[in-house]
Amino acid sequence: MTEPDYPAARCFDAWLAESTRRPVFVGYSGGLDSHLLLHELCLRLPPGDVVALHVNHGLSPHAEAWQTHCEQQCQQLGCGFEAFSVAVTTRGEGLEAAARKERYRVLLDRVPRGYSVWLGHHLDDQLETLMLRLLRGSGLTGLSAMADRVDRQQRQLLRPLLTTSRQSIERRADQLGLHWINDDSNTDLRFDRNFLRLQVLPLIATRWPQYRQTLARSLGHLDQAARQQHSQLDAQLEHRLAHDGALKAVQLDDWSTEQVQALIHRWLYRQNVRSPSAAVLQRIVSEVVNARVDAQPEVAFANGSVRRFRTALYWVPNVGEPTAPPDVVSDQWQHWAGVGWLHLRQSSEGPGRIRGEPADWHWRLREGGESLWPAGRSARRDLKRLLQEYRLPSWQRDRVPLVFAGDELVAVANLTVDAAWQAKPGEPGWLLDWQASPPDGVQDLQSQSDNSD
Repeated sequence: MTEPDYPAARCFDAWLAESTRRPVFVGYSGGLDSHLLLHELCLRLPPGDVVALHVNHGLSPHAEAWQTHCEQQCQQLGCGFEAFSVAVTTRGEGLEAAARKERYRVLLDRVPRGYSVWLGHHLDDQLETLMLRLLRGSGLTGLSAMADRVDRQQRQLLRPLLTTSRQSIERRADQLGLHWINDDSNTDLRFDRNFLRLQVLPLIATRWPQYRQTLARSLGHLDQAARQQHSQLDAQLEHRLAHDGALKAVQLDDWSTEQVQALIHRWLYRQNVRSPSAAVLQRIVSEVVNARVDAQPEVAFANGSVRRFRTALYWVPNVGEPTAPPDVVSDQWQHWAGVGWLHLRQSSEGPGRIRGEPADWHWRLREGGESLWPAGRSARRDLKRLLQEYRLPSWQRDRVPLVFAGDELVAVANLTVDAAWQAKPGEPGWLLDWQASPPDGVQDLQSQSDNSD
């Protein structure tokens, strides 16, 4: 097969040369695209450097047979194979979207940060997505192309087949003598994508046989416009983002509704939140941005909600109710489900250091009536008012980790230390870090602790 027919060959060779981190992970369904992808990687790498990840959605009566087939193919190739069974719940979205979301969740949970996930999307997938989004009235960002390389949650998603047509992929697979799974659901016209693929696009091809190339050029123009818009929005976000990722929704009087929606869309993207629909963006502007100053508005979607506290917008993930507190440990990050990530580290410098030994302490949450004498203050303060003074969002106040020694409140997260427990200058002490999301360099601890509950 010549290079123009199969441009993916250049991607495989160039991308593998750029990154030497191994193993590489492959989203592997066993269908044509992912099977060719897996085979190409195993041709170029020692099989032990490739791990196939198969997500069994359980949606087809053939699901178990497909999983067995995939495992057997990997045994023949000599590469790693891991299967994950999931339950797909739609929760108001389509079955395809729900299955896709669950698949990405599994892949990103399994693959360590800094590693790559190779996916089998091809040119026809790209154009079908464009058509579907046009029919749904998507904006500029929604209409821009699927990226061949993109970072998501500090994992790199790679799509080397993205400029290769399905027809070229079939020819390459036949050339290699590959055998793949044919999913019977791919002919079900109840699904929009199948209807486009089997009914609409073949009809278009009878009048415009070069439609793939033409639409691909249009995607390029849309991409360029989207990048320019993103650059402008990123410049706005630079001076609107708070240290905790909140968006300062101020000085927007001269902005149109569409511009505000674009800013919020870009902010959510940078928070690694799944893109909201146009209807959700409209609700966020009308119900959250434009709400009364003293209101506590909220718009829920995906796996969390957008809320406002004072003049800032926050993305608040659904984390469930806090679990029982873990034991206090030092010099390592620990996850407290429903509260966040905690780290006690020893230090002899800086304010806010706690004197004493962690072995004598325990974690608690606020119950009411707590008070302490904040270091540097002239009097005791009750915790309720203190949290208000620190401008902590209302939904966080019952989830603030408190350090206790017996029944004595020692410290309030990383906000303040009781004066009697503050280490003196030069005296060894402990600094407490608290954050909602997993810190950089901490891999898989959250999923491990969540799975053990």
